[in-house]
Amino acid sequence: MRFRRTKHDRVLVVGIFQSPKTGRAVLKNLHRTQFRRAAAIHASARGRPRVEENGISAIGGSAATAAFGLALGAFIFWQRGMLADYRLGGLALFFVAFVLAGALTGWILVRLLQEHVAAASLARCASTILPGETVVLAEVRATETSRLLAIMRDVEAEAPVTFAFHSPPHFRFKSSARPLGHELPSGQRLAENAARLAHEIPVSREAKARGPSFLRRLREIERALEWANASLTMSAEVHHAFTLSAEWLLDNAYLIREQVTDLRESLPQKQYGKLPLIASGPEAGLPRVYHVASEIVAESGGALEPEFIGKFLVAFQATAPLDIGELWALPLMLRLQLLECLRALAIQVEQQQSQSEEADFWANRLITAGRHSSPRLLKMMEALVEQYPEPTPHFASELVAHLYDEEGVLPLVSGWLERSLRSPLLEVMQQEHRRQAVQQTALTNAINSCR
Repeated sequence: MRFRRTKHDRVLVVGIFQSPKTGRAVLKNLHRTQFRRAAAIHASARGRPRVEENGISAIGGSAATAAFGLALGAFIFWQRGMLADYRLGGLALFFVAFVLAGALTGWILVRLLQEHVAAASLARCASTILPGETVVLAEVRATETSRLLAIMRDVEAEAPVTFAFHSPPHFRFKSSARPLGHELPSGQRLAENAARLAHEIPVSREAKARGPSFLRRLREIERALEWANASLTMSAEVHHAFTLSAEWLLDNAYLIREQVTDLRESLPQKQYGKLPLIASGPEAGLPRVYHVASEIVAESGGALEPEFIGKFLVAFQATAPLDIGELWALPLMLRLQLLECLRALAIQVEQQQSQSEEADFWANRLITAGRHSSPRLLKMMEALVEQYPEPTPHFASELVAHLYDEEGVLPLVSGWLERSLRSPLLEVMQQEHRRQAVQQTALTNAINSCR
């Protein structure tokens, strides 16, 4: 198994140039090297944006096919000797019909056959361009990002500022894994929790199974891990700054691959159909041992040790003994739960990486706008607020870190963030740093437990 993106995933790559001539040259190079979904946006001295795309425009295609329609109509009338049969007004109506049919056909063909940058991407870049700038943007597959950036940066006149934006996930994500605890419970508390769980779970062999099969769960886990890994790999190729959690995920991708492959081969579905099921409650229809494994992984914070598992099972079975099938299935259920936790953590890490790169982009735009004029800075702030009406603590922390020395920009941004988050910015950043530390510990524990 290898982690990959699907063909539907696209990455938006943006290069900001100060020279329109350089921007046009880069756009031509992109089309010459088969990057068809590319465009340039030029801003006049007053900041009015104008979009330029290589290839045939819809208007140009319409004009060409309209001329062809006129010529075709004239040829048909001449070939059949029909020109003398109609008055001038009637001929004009026929020719107008041919022209309109040709223009409509050309417009449709150009729109269908020629690749274009998405309108949302053009609108986003147009709203953040500053007077005199040229923004070259392209939508490509993640695997093509490095080659495209090399073309954008291969200019002698100036060094462009470049960014690459992740595409959103193409799947719905809902994890059944409990959040990992960050403190191991005492022996007494562990025994009490296990006994309480055993007492609270009603079991029945007649209960109707529900929820996805284990193999389907594993496919969903694999799909999410593929997406997160490919996005982080793209960020590494673009040389974006990384968190320790992102580095850990990439460094241990091979281990996670092995776990997914091995677990897929070890899940005999017939045996799992005989496991006792939970009779009622939110977990009704799921195997009891699957829920037990979820509790063990959550209580341990992902740091699975034989002694910890043994203490939990002794306390649990003192109230509700597991049968031989459940004991046999427990190791595989623990591994499946670890992968569930890794999926949730990987998606969190990818989303945070994406937010960090967004913060990098907006910091550049705000700093550059502030150096233009105060009105430009206020307009850029309006664009930021429109795109991020509810900024996350991680985005806020990253943005403030980029603006730390920018006295003209930082007060404006800090005030907006504190109003949006309803907390002092220093407190938000401290809580975010603590959350990242807990996340890193959980990720380290889960990966080490997979070894």
